[in-house]
Amino acid sequence: MKNEFLSKAGALLFAGLLMISCSDNDDPATRGQLSISIDNSLVDASAKSAVAAKDINADLSLSEFWINIEEFELEIEYEGEDYEMETESETEGEYEEEWDDDGFYDFEDEIELEGPFEVDLLAGSVELMNISVPVGEFEELEFKFDKSMNQESELFGKSILVKGSYAGTPFVFWHDFNEEVEVDFEDVQQNIVITEGTESITINFDITAIFNHDFGVDLSMATDGNGDGTIEISPMDEDGNNGLADTIKEAIKKHIELLDD
Repeated sequence: MKNEFLSKAGALLFAGLLMISCSDNDDPATRGQLSISIDNSLVDASAKSAVAAKDINADLSLSEFWINIEEFELEIEYEGEDYEMETESETEGEYEEEWDDDGFYDFEDEIELEGPFEVDLLAGSVELMNISVPVGEFEELEFKFDKSMNQESELFGKSILVKGSYAGTPFVFWHDFNEEVEVDFEDVQQNIVITEGTESITINFDITAIFNHDFGVDLSMATDGNGDGTIEISPMDEDGNNGLADTIKEAIKKHIELLDD
């Protein structure tokens, strides 16, 4: 599963870019390239392709950290209007374009890229897309968590799945929430500026901060309520950790930032 869905997404993206290049040859807008990747705080900067370390602290070790992303959205101030570019994943394997047929590629036009994007955060830096967009200044990036609809995936019915061990006891955390998350640079005044070259941005998940006792989640509160030897944390687990599941979800959303490569 770890490479299958990203490979499909990459193939679809390539096909989609071919369609764009064929359909907007007369487009008067100047264009550049935008690369969007996902990374995590455990990856060594000198070895982006290496498998991330899994030991978070003395008690916590992670073996899997999967997320499912349904769509992306960028907003840009383009000739005085709010321009939106969306990449959606409602139907796997399809690429769609919507144009207003006025001869200009502007805020009234929409690009949709079907997914979904199932990402193994522990696999290191992963490029999700490299797309052609109009030159301009994007104000924010949004993406949407949603549960996977792929019955062959371990993420089926879930938007996040984390596995590992805490103090020697196996644990599983999952959630099925459907929410949009806005991510920005640490400097809130910094925007995503697209030139005629290539701009690369990275959505970084600070896994260390998520599971930090002081400002993240303290897993010592988790219990194996049914005594089956595994700590289960979810919105509907039988171990009594339902409230903790929402706390972890919020911590994950809180500790995401945008990096300018």
